[in-house]
Amino acid sequence: MSENKEMLTWQKVLAAVLELPGVKVDRVAFLRKELKSYCSAAKLDMLDNVRPYTVTTDRVIDTLAKKCINRHTTLATAASTIVGLPGGLAMAATIPGDILQYYYHVVVLSQKLAYLYGFPDFCDEEGELTDQSTDLLTIFMGSMMGVKVADQGLTELAKGMAKQAVGRLPRVAISKAAVIPVAATIARMAGAKLTKEGLAKSVGKFIPIAGGLFSGSLTLFTFKPGAKRLQKRLKAQKMLFTDGDIDALAFKNIKTSFSKAEQSEHHPEDKQLAVIQAMVNMANINGAVAAEKYRIIEEKVAHSNLPDDVKLELLGNVGTEESHESDFSYDVDYDLLACDPDYAADTLRQLVAVATAGGTQPTMAERMYLTMATKALAVDKETLDRLMEEK
Repeated sequence: MSENKEMLTWQKVLAAVLELPGVKVDRVAFLRKELKSYCSAAKLDMLDNVRPYTVTTDRVIDTLAKKCINRHTTLATAASTIVGLPGGLAMAATIPGDILQYYYHVVVLSQKLAYLYGFPDFCDEEGELTDQSTDLLTIFMGSMMGVKVADQGLTELAKGMAKQAVGRLPRVAISKAAVIPVAATIARMAGAKLTKEGLAKSVGKFIPIAGGLFSGSLTLFTFKPGAKRLQKRLKAQKMLFTDGDIDALAFKNIKTSFSKAEQSEHHPEDKQLAVIQAMVNMANINGAVAAEKYRIIEEKVAHSNLPDDVKLELLGNVGTEESHESDFSYDVDYDLLACDPDYAADTLRQLVAVATAGGTQPTMAERMYLTMATKALAVDKETLDRLMEEK
């Protein structure tokens, strides 16, 4: 049987597997579920744009990979035992159920291990696996089965994807010349020389095991070693992603964002301080501070959990002659406020309240400050316009 024909028959098996429910693994949903016991909510929210090892340790990733392997080994073994047909296969034009369930777990586990070790989402925006995804899965399965050419292809693909965005599978060309020999080898190793005329006979002769092609015992002794082999290969490629995840500046910014996110979650008083500092800046921007503006800030300070000396300092810097003469203003940590979208929107609401206190229209300087703060808080301009209209 030629490689092209074997490629076609493998595609037939894979297409049948991909029709099964639950075969497509959503990258972000899977990672959030697996990492929820190890990461803060802020870090989990960042998994859309970063790889797992950026938010957790290698040890955690390896632990989760091992759990996934054990789980799918158990499921695949149990399913093989149930699906196995005593006395051989009696097939017509369909693909044996034990073949489907075996490769179902191979496909699902391949996606999970890939996501844990840094690969992007295999599904497109509609949640569907593309042709490129199925080619990549074929190479993954070849690596799982110990196909050398698949190992080589996996390394080259990882190099091509390392510098791409993590969210979706980038358009890295996967040559059919690389996929066909892998698919052909998988077909031969699995005994899947599938033809319309002799599917069952071909498979049955290749692995003559009573109870079905992939009985529970055979699955147990082939699935887990293959899964560990794939894990090892993917773990080796992780270093490529570590080096080329994103450019140095972007990586530094993201690491800073993680630090801010942790600070935002565990030290709410720091956010309280930042928003009040921004309100003080807004009040002072025109020089003299109206009583209405002062009262808004005074009330915000009173309801905060800040130490008394900090509260006094904040109020002492509202509208003082010293602050005007020295162009005093706080260096507000807007990055900290922007980590929490709800808090960021509320911060902008507080600034609008100060700018419009007493029913006055914001001055040009106040409008400029609001525009700057809106961008720094990562809030859309429509939200600012809506808040201004409400006043």
